[in-house]
Amino acid sequence: MNKTKILLAFFVLTLFAGFANAQNRNSGRVSPADMPVSSAPIWERDIDDIVVGLPFLQAESVVVACQDGSLKSWSMSGTALWEFDPHGKPSPHTSRSPEGTSYASNLEGVFMAVNRVGRELWRIQLGNPMSFPAVVGWDGRLLIAVGQEMFCRTASGIALWTQDLGSPMAMAPVLDHAGGVATFLENSDFVRISHLGAIERIRLDRQPAIIVPIITGDSNSFLLLYQNGEVENIKLDLKGSRNGMLSRSRLPALPVTPIAAIGYEDQAAVTLKDGRVALISGTSARIAWTGNSHETTAEKGAGNLNPGDASMTFDERGIFSFSRHGGTAFAEDGRRRWLLRVPETSAIPVLSTEGLVYACGKDQVLRTYKIDNQVRKIPRSMYGPEPEGTYGLGNPPPSPWASDSGRYDEAIMAALYAEIDKATSSGQVGENEPLYVGYLMEMIGYFLNNPNASLVRAPIKVPQRIDLLRLLARMGSRETIKFLVTIYNRDPEPSIKAACCEAIGKIGVDPKGEAIQAYTFLLSRDNANRDSQTLLSASDSIAALCRFSGPPLAGDGILLLTQIARFPDFRPDVKKRAQDQLNALRQEGLDKVIQ
Repeated sequence: MNKTKILLAFFVLTLFAGFANAQNRNSGRVSPADMPVSSAPIWERDIDDIVVGLPFLQAESVVVACQDGSLKSWSMSGTALWEFDPHGKPSPHTSRSPEGTSYASNLEGVFMAVNRVGRELWRIQLGNPMSFPAVVGWDGRLLIAVGQEMFCRTASGIALWTQDLGSPMAMAPVLDHAGGVATFLENSDFVRISHLGAIERIRLDRQPAIIVPIITGDSNSFLLLYQNGEVENIKLDLKGSRNGMLSRSRLPALPVTPIAAIGYEDQAAVTLKDGRVALISGTSARIAWTGNSHETTAEKGAGNLNPGDASMTFDERGIFSFSRHGGTAFAEDGRRRWLLRVPETSAIPVLSTEGLVYACGKDQVLRTYKIDNQVRKIPRSMYGPEPEGTYGLGNPPPSPWASDSGRYDEAIMAALYAEIDKATSSGQVGENEPLYVGYLMEMIGYFLNNPNASLVRAPIKVPQRIDLLRLLARMGSRETIKFLVTIYNRDPEPSIKAACCEAIGKIGVDPKGEAIQAYTFLLSRDNANRDSQTLLSASDSIAALCRFSGPPLAGDGILLLTQIARFPDFRPDVKKRAQDQLNALRQEGLDKVIQ
């Protein structure tokens, strides 16, 4: 073995040892399972401000919006992570993505994305202030309500569609079990908007107090709870004809005004005005049981809740009702598991997937309680629970052009490219998104399911495939990352590999670490395609992923960039690009491990 091979083997061993160390560091972080269960806070931190709106939880951290307009974040062990000033008068409407990206806005209509270490990723001008918090879809897309318009943006801020609903929204949009959103308009229309912007509507007699998405059999439904206790069911038939997917039926009434509610599978849990919690069947609205929460008079509570005084969580762990005075947990069969009282809060406490309760006191102190020893046991990605479903964009059905024998004709390709380019550039992809994604994947990966396909005499030229990869990146779904990694791994053409890196970086997320794992083989001695063009694009892509997703992916990405910057066989421009990206990431604080 010559000197070069020895050095190469050393660096590869160092790389994988580094990854092992990173895993060990992660395994040594604070585990919720190790925290004692107690009604006393496990830690307290001064906020130095009043919290507005609900705290937002994700990626083992909490983010709060303060009256002074700032966003502040702490880890689940109480470490202060970051503070962000959005500039301008604050809006309480804050959301977080599965990767921990926070989306904030101000009253001047500026909408901002802030990464997991408090750095601004991008901002857009909406024209007017947001009406309600943005809803994060299954693939990271953002559904943003402004007046009577609904905007859909990718996680990296690229417009996908805009819909004018014809009347301002009177209620916050809620994510349903088909990946769309539902809301109620001031003109008395109940509307359901799909992730592609398709609208279904039905006229109601009056405004519901709460909209609760549930699943009934094979159908998606919405329970509408009214202030007088009446209940209606609106069924969504996705196989129905356009403008006929919604049907309406009346169900038995609740005994008291509902204040908060949440659905889980085919049931709904409701906090009532008198402080009781009820579990009802979504198909019949039959009350399975009621139980006393900390807000009932029997438990020395006020027994008189008003809208906005409570919120709920309902998952495989049970049912949780929270108010500004504490929280109560019930098993699904109605047994009360615990009752927590806290000093009165400025925002309703929230429960994390790790079983931690975060409560922001009126005394400007954030208190965190380990009152529950149950951690959610559902499929998880690198940053937390997987989305409830997918939009099928990672494996879309055949496009209308799949069987067209002339689809490789240059004139036809140019016409379709122009059509998709216009739609993505104008932000009006809309309902054509699955068709476009399917076509782009078929053209880019024409060889994947065809063993007789030639990469030497390809039916579509390399520059054209690069252009199509860039169009796919504009639509920005995290569901397409696996496809892009597959093309990167299997296509030997360096410029195609580089274009895949560029597309992955533009989308900005790598939920399962597949892209980072593929990039590690750039340092493998068995990799025959370690060309400088790919290395330069991979360095930029790694930095983009680190910047958008933050730790823990950033730790692995920074380690990989360090190896590229030090690798003796790489050209000086490659090592310099990796080092420049490293310097920028460290300056932004992305090299710090979140504890």
